[in-house]
Amino acid sequence: MRALVFDGTLSLCEVPKTKPINGEVLIRVLYSSICNTDIEILQGYMGFNGIPGHEFVGEVISSDSYLYGKIVVGEINCSCGECYLCQTGRSTHCNNRTVLGIDGHPGVFADYVALPEKNLHVIPEGLALTSAVFTEPLAAAIEIFEQIQIKPSQNVFIFGAGKLGMLISQVFRLNGCNYTTFDLNEGKILKALKMGLNAMPLSALGGNQKAEVCVDCTGDSKGINLALSHLFPRGKLVLKTTVANPEKIDLNQIVINEFEIIGSRCGLFEPALSLLSQGLVNPEPLISKIFEFPKIIEAFAMAQKPGVLKVLIKHG
Repeated sequence: MRALVFDGTLSLCEVPKTKPINGEVLIRVLYSSICNTDIEILQGYMGFNGIPGHEFVGEVISSDSYLYGKIVVGEINCSCGECYLCQTGRSTHCNNRTVLGIDGHPGVFADYVALPEKNLHVIPEGLALTSAVFTEPLAAAIEIFEQIQIKPSQNVFIFGAGKLGMLISQVFRLNGCNYTTFDLNEGKILKALKMGLNAMPLSALGGNQKAEVCVDCTGDSKGINLALSHLFPRGKLVLKTTVANPEKIDLNQIVINEFEIIGSRCGLFEPALSLLSQGLVNPEPLISKIFEFPKIIEAFAMAQKPGVLKVLIKHG
C-alpha cells in the first residue's frame, strides 16, 4: 500500500499492507488532515518514526466486523482496557497505550489503517466527509468543558486563531461565553470574523488586560507564557499546545498567583459528531486546500506556511 513515512524526512513509499491485530479492524482511509502535531513530529516531537497522521474518516473493510461497510472516524488512543488507569476511567492515559500516528502506532497517511473496533464511531448520515474529518480536533475542543466549569460571567481569552483555536472558539460561542480570540496573523483574524467569531489581532490586547480563563492553542512554545501574562490571579489556564521544544516557565508566578493549570488533550467523539451533524459547528471554512494523496508531501509544505489553516488529503 502507499504510505507517507517519516524517518527524519518525509517520503511517499510502498509498504506492506497493514494487518489488523488484537481486536483491530482494517479501514480504507477516505480523507485525512494535517494537524499541528504532525508538523511538530517533523521537528522531533515524541521521537516518532513511521507513518504519521491521526485525523481521518474511512470505510471499514474487515468483513467479520459488525461495522463492515460503515463510514467511521476513530479515537487515537489504543488502550489495553486492563491497567489501573483504564479501570478507573482514564483509558486515554493507559500505561500500555499506543497513539495513532504519534506514539507506537502507524497512522492514517496511508491507503489503509488498523484500529481497535472499540475506537470507531459511525458518522451520522448526511454528514460530509470533509466535515467528519474534523471530529478528533473538535472532540479535543469540547474536552475543555468536560474538565472545568466556566461561568458565562467569566471572560475568556483564546490565544491562537488556527484550526484548533477556531474550533475551540465555536464551542465557547455555543456555550454563551464572553470570549475573545487573539492571533498574530491578520488573515486568520479576518477569517474568524467572517465566521462570526469574536476575534482581535494580538496587537490590540493591552498588557494589563486579563481574563479569568486563558486557553493556549497557539501551537507555539511561547504561547504558555503569553497566556499566563494575561491571566487573573486564581485564574485557569487551559493548555492545548504540544511542541517538540517546550518553553521554560517561571513556576514562582504560578504559586504566587495561585494559577490553576489544566492540560487538555483528547475528548469525546459522540458530542463532536452531534455538533457537526446538526451544523452547530461548521469546520468547512477552515479548509485551506484539499490535496490528492500522491501530493501529500506538497500538502505538508503548504500546511507549514503562515496563515494556512486546515489542509486535507483525499485518498484514492
